[in-house]
Amino acid sequence: MIQPTAHLPLLPLQQSRLYQAALTRIGADARLQPFAGRRAVVLWRAVPGLGRVALLSRPALDPARDLTDARRDLGAQVLIVNADTSRDSGRDAGHDADHLHRAGFVRLAPPRAIAVLSLAGSCEDWLARMDGKWRNRLRHAHRRGLSVTHKPLPPDPRHWLFFKDADQQAARGYRALPPALIAAMAGHDPQALRLVSARQDGQTIAAMLFACHGGTASYLVGWTSDAGRAQSAHNLILWQAMGDLAALGIGWIDLGLCDARTTPGLARFKLESGARLRLLGGTWGAAAITAPLHAILRRLRATPPPPATGARGPVAPR
Repeated sequence: MIQPTAHLPLLPLQQSRLYQAALTRIGADARLQPFAGRRAVVLWRAVPGLGRVALLSRPALDPARDLTDARRDLGAQVLIVNADTSRDSGRDAGHDADHLHRAGFVRLAPPRAIAVLSLAGSCEDWLARMDGKWRNRLRHAHRRGLSVTHKPLPPDPRHWLFFKDADQQAARGYRALPPALIAAMAGHDPQALRLVSARQDGQTIAAMLFACHGGTASYLVGWTSDAGRAQSAHNLILWQAMGDLAALGIGWIDLGLCDARTTPGLARFKLESGARLRLLGGTWGAAAITAPLHAILRRLRATPPPPATGARGPVAPR
C-alpha cells in the first residue's frame, strides 16, 4: 500500500531551487534572497523606462509581516508579485491577495485557478476520489494493453515532445514554458524531469512530463495522438505517474492552470482525476513612482473620520 509524504507542503515550481537553477543556466537573473521574512526566488529584469523590475511568482508570504516597504527593501523600482493565495483559496488566514492590497499594491491581473491532486492515502483512496467517468476511461485504457514507461527526460531542447507541443500551442493558442528552460531543469537535476509515455504496437501515442521539486511534482507538457485519445492513454499515464511519483516521496501533483471556460475538456480531465480547484491570488504591483500616492491612501484608510459636528456639538450617527 502506497503511503506518500502528502504532509509536505505544496511547493510552487516557481519557488523551487530547481526552477531558480534552470533560469540561471539559460542566462536569466534569478536569485534566492530574503523577502518579507522568508526566502524567495526573485527574477530580475531591467526594463527601459521602468528601471529594475523584480518578479516573484507564488512566494510564501508571512501574514504577520508588513509588506509596505518590500519593493524598497529589494532595491527595485517596480515589484510584481503573482500571489499564491486568495480569499477563496482554502487557507484559513493570511490570504496573500489581501496582504498585498493592505500594503498598497495594485492588482494588475485577476486570480487564476490551478488543479491540485493529492497523493495522500492508498490507490483505493485515489480511485474513490475520482469521478466515475474518469475511472471508466482508466479501465478502458487498461484493457487496451498499452505499454507505459517512466524515465528521466534528457536535457535536450530538441526532444520530440517539444516539437509535438509546439504544434499544439500553435493550433490551440496557448503558451507553455520554453523548451530551453525545461531542458535546463533536466540538465541541473537529471532525475527531476520525469517523462511518462504510452506506446501501442511499438509507437508512442501519448506522453506527460512532470518536474519533481521537494514533495511536489508539477505537470509541464502533455501530448496525445488520435490513437492515444481513442485509447484513453492520458488516463492510464496519469494513473501510472501517480503511483511512480508517490513511490519517490511526492505528495502532490500540481496539474497547472484549470479554466473550464477556455479549455473545458482539459479542466474536466484534471478535476475528474480527483484533483481539487485552488484559486491563486492574482498579479499585484508596486512602483517607486506611485509610492507617495499609496502612502497617502494608506494613511487615509488608517485614520478614522472626524465626528460630524453642528451648532450644538457632535451629532450622533444615525
